[in-house]
Amino acid sequence: MNNFFYNVSVAIPLRQTFTYHSKQKIIPGTRVAVKFGSRSKLGIVTEEIKGTTIQTKTIHQVLDNDPIFSEVELKILAWASDYYHHPIGEVLGSFLPTNLRNIKTVLDDMDAVAKVEIENNPFQKNLTPQQTEAVKTLSELRGFAPTLLYGVTGSGKTEVYIRCIQEQLLQQKSVLLLAPEIALTPQLEQRVKDQFGPAVGMYHSKMTPAKRYKAWKQFRAGEINILIGTRSAAMMSAPKLGLIIVDEEHDASYKQHEGFKFSARDLAIKRAQMLKIPIILGSATPSLRTLRLVDEKKFGLIKLTKRITKQNPPKFSILDINETPLTSGLAPQAIEAIAATLKQQKQAMIFINRRGFAPQFICSSCAWRATCNSCDSSLVLHHHLERLICHRCDSAFGVPSDCPSCGAEQLAIVGTGTEQLEITLQELFPQISIFRMDKDSTKKANSMELLLQAIHESKSSILIGTQMLIKGHDFPNLELVVAIDVDQGVTSLHPAAIEEMGQQLIQVAGRAGRSDGNALVLVQSRYAQDKNLLQLKKGNYLNFAKSILAERKALNQPPYSFEAIIKAASPKTQTNIDFLDQLKKTIDTKRCIAVGPIPAMQAKVRGSYQHHLVLQAPTRTDLNSLLQDLINQLSKNKSSNKVRWSVDVDPIEF
Repeated sequence: MNNFFYNVSVAIPLRQTFTYHSKQKIIPGTRVAVKFGSRSKLGIVTEEIKGTTIQTKTIHQVLDNDPIFSEVELKILAWASDYYHHPIGEVLGSFLPTNLRNIKTVLDDMDAVAKVEIENNPFQKNLTPQQTEAVKTLSELRGFAPTLLYGVTGSGKTEVYIRCIQEQLLQQKSVLLLAPEIALTPQLEQRVKDQFGPAVGMYHSKMTPAKRYKAWKQFRAGEINILIGTRSAAMMSAPKLGLIIVDEEHDASYKQHEGFKFSARDLAIKRAQMLKIPIILGSATPSLRTLRLVDEKKFGLIKLTKRITKQNPPKFSILDINETPLTSGLAPQAIEAIAATLKQQKQAMIFINRRGFAPQFICSSCAWRATCNSCDSSLVLHHHLERLICHRCDSAFGVPSDCPSCGAEQLAIVGTGTEQLEITLQELFPQISIFRMDKDSTKKANSMELLLQAIHESKSSILIGTQMLIKGHDFPNLELVVAIDVDQGVTSLHPAAIEEMGQQLIQVAGRAGRSDGNALVLVQSRYAQDKNLLQLKKGNYLNFAKSILAERKALNQPPYSFEAIIKAASPKTQTNIDFLDQLKKTIDTKRCIAVGPIPAMQAKVRGSYQHHLVLQAPTRTDLNSLLQDLINQLSKNKSSNKVRWSVDVDPIEF
């Protein structure tokens, strides 16, 4: 019997596939077990090879009767491997449920399942005229039709999603609904499940491997027709996928920063393009990249400019705190506003994007600063745990009673975190319920749901939290928002800092005043006359974004140019610099601009120093071609073994 030859991807950091043979006919996309060196490894057949003459090893086990990835899905993931310049084996492995990454899991024929009968259930809420027009336009989309659904906070984007999902279900099609963070999914899940019941499934990293595997099988088999998931769900297989929705499309959480550095939003757009189906990108604060594509008529635009409650947006005020004594970061005017709000039996929110008690722990005598041994990070004091914790690597240390450097007992804290605010406000308002929402307070299972339930059941209370608190939540009784420690957005050298600050302030403002039109947003700043803050004060995000876009276009910065970073990490700074310097000398400066080597903004992480070579090109084609040339050089260069290097295309973190 003749042998069949196949290229097989293996989940290892090598940028190639490997040829094996089998006497069995195997459909590409199928998992197989192969010998790699002395070990058996999981592989995925990517294509059949005709007429090869090379000596090959045998595929010793076929693990699936049906391929895991369809032909189109393989093409999409091959595109992702090329676009992000990441090994194909690791790309394919990223979208397998944990159970299927093991050669001991053999997937039999997909069992026949009882399809969920979709009933034309009555909707729970009536639509506004704007929502009705949006649903009509979106429901008429055919083929690949990327559309931005811009809706101010409280305008009812979720209800538009619900109607569009119903249209797909009535056509016996499936829908993939992506959310940026797990913290947002319980509320979104509940609303979609209230409408569609057992047709809805979930997929995210906080679920057990067994539950994720079950959801994968159900969606793939058509047992559930709607899947709500985070970025790991972007390539979930479905028999007849008819629509993809990306909620909060601007959110940085859609970009993965470790390993395979991909954007789930962009991968979803590519998937919609190759499947020739519509995709809806929803946001109250769209990304600059999406807005550019709208301006160029490559994406459609639908606007929801009015809140469903018909209430006015909150009043926006900037507090100049340069000459103001602060209490745990709060200005006296802010404390007075909180007291007045509580007196009216309303809720107040304090937004600060710093968890813990204090971001720095120092010696007032010799200027010693508590830093992580492994990272170039200040240790954050956590009062309840009585520990100094690194928020980069999670290392924890005891709190010294005297200075480790000079022995003085003049140790002090600098700055404010959510934990400190909680304690201070409890002292100022002892009879008031205070709710803190951050990574520390929501670690336990179901803690987020219980916290949201307590907030909704409370009338007069104070909410404290990081950006976790401002994304997608509906707090009908919230009347005041105080935003503190926002000046990093004004002073940071990070290219995306201004855009991110604008998105956060508009999002946090949108939480308030949904039940009446008397809400107030106080933004504390030492740069009260900053042009971007003054623009945001008007409350119109699109105008703010257009002004930023005009500046970016004049300077030829993204999204009007295209960037990538070659990242190098090693135990020695000079090793990184030498490696990137050598690489830089090979770059054709007519094709792109190369900046570096420069230390990463977080110069040391987990014991390794981090350096970057930033590349900027006028077109995406130029950038991708250049990156491919550089990677080919690195694969032949022995000096590349001295560092851990990676490529980050369309970077968010610098």
